[in-house]
Parts: sequence; C-alpha cells; structure tokens
Amino acid sequence: MKKLLYLLLALPLMFVACEPNSVEPQPDPLPEEKPEPQPEPEPEPVEQPVLTLTSDSVIEFEVEGGNADVTYTLENAIEGVEIVVECSADWVEYKVFAADGKLSLVVEANEGEERETSLVVRYIRESFTVAIKQEAKPFDGYELSYAQGTHYMPGYWELTPDNHNFYFVLSDVDNFATYAANASYLELDLWAATEGEGGAVPHGEYLLDLNDSGEPGTIGAGYTRFLGMDANQVPVVWVLPIEGKVVINEKGLEGYIADEYAKVTFRYRGPLVFPQE
Repeated sequence: MKKLLYLLLALPLMFVACEPNSVEPQPDPLPEEKPEPQPEPEPEPVEQPVLTLTSDSVIEFEVEGGNADVTYTLENAIEGVEIVVECSADWVEYKVFAADGKLSLVVEANEGEERETSLVVRYIRESFTVAIKQEAKPFDGYELSYAQGTHYMPGYWELTPDNHNFYFVLSDVDNFATYAANASYLELDLWAATEGEGGAVPHGEYLLDLNDSGEPGTIGAGYTRFLGMDANQVPVVWVLPIEGKVVINEKGLEGYIADEYAKVTFRYRGPLVFPQE
C-alpha cells in the first residue's frame, strides 16, 4: 500500500517532467542594413597633345632656292611619341629639331617652271600643313602666245596614208596674215600615229627628220622654220633646221630647232587643237 502511494505521488512529477519547456516567442531579426553605394571616383583628366603652327602656312622661295624654318608648339607631349613629317617633293629637304619646336627646310634651285608642294606635320591626331612654292626659272628663249594651223587627217597625204599631220604656226603676235614687224614666227610640221583628245596634237616628244618620212613622232624638216622680223618686216633671224626637238604636254609646247649658225629655243602655253582638213 505504501509503495502504491509513492507511485501515485510520483506520477504528477513524471508528467510535469515530460512537459516541454515553454519558450517565449522571439521577434524576427531585423535585416542587415546595406551600406549606401558610393560613386566611383572620377579618373583624373588626361591632357591631350596640342600641336600648333607658329610660323607662316605658306613659304615662297625664289628660283635660287634657299633655307627656311617652320616653327611650332607641342603641348602635353607623350613620352616616346615623335613628330612625323610628310613631303613628297624631292627638291625639298627637311630636318626636325623637336627640342626647339622647329623644322629646318632646304629648297633646291629651280631649273624649270614654277612649282609647289605641301609639307604635313603630324603628332598622333594633331597636324598642320605648310605650302611651299618656288618661282620658275626665267625662260631663255622665245615666248610664243598665239597659234594657228591645220590638222591633216590620215589619207590626206598619199605618202603617209595612216598618220596624222599637224602643220601650225606659233607667234608672239596675233597676226598670221603677214609676217608682222618685230614679230617672231615658228612654223612646225608634226606627225603622229593618232590624234589627241578632242583632235589635239598628241602629247609626247617629236624629233626633227631631215628625210621628211612622215613617221609618227617626227618633225618634217621641209616645212619647219623660225623667222624673227625687224621693224621693216625683214627677217633678222632665219633658222632652217638640221636638228630639233619639240615636247608637247598638257601645258603646251616647248623645244628648239637649230642649223649650223644658230639655235633658237621656244615655248608656247595654250591649247593645240586645229581644224581638220
């Protein structure tokens, strides 16, 4: 009986011991606050190179040539990068003195006509251009300004049925009716295999032919001569050539004829297109 009583008294304790512990509910943890994003620091600005011409953009030379300097400034230069110079003319030499901001130019003497070229100076994306001009060598000969003549088509001459013949006169006066006083006249008889653009005398070199063969590239000696008249319309220069050459290009004509006594050089600037016969 006593044991039973102890057992009964122990049951509540056992039940109490088996009950789960009561746990106070805990609030949900607050989310962690994220720091505000900070702006990326801006990179330090990079100064770009600046190339500036400080001398004239056009340099003119006399026929004798000579020296000149091109000066410039270069700001914000980049280590290891050099000035680049471009000039296609073989009559211009240059040297760069980068420490002084200078280009030294040497121009050769001119033995021909007026000429011009450009010199370009570059540094990365920066650049400037200088025009270089040189006057022509004075022409030591007869300057002829007027032309008159005829283009004889193939078949006109029986001995040369396949070639073009250009017979024309050049003069320093606009008078072809007579030999004018104090005037100069050059009579030329040229032969070519074709005609030039628009019926012009074809470009190229023509040599005097004493045999008057009518071959392309020749000057017929029988119809070629030079006359220089005095104030009385009397020829004081009269050349019936035994030697001669004429060169024709887009500018006109230049050449010479000579006999055993004299040689005359001449030049004509203008078109050489004559009516067809």
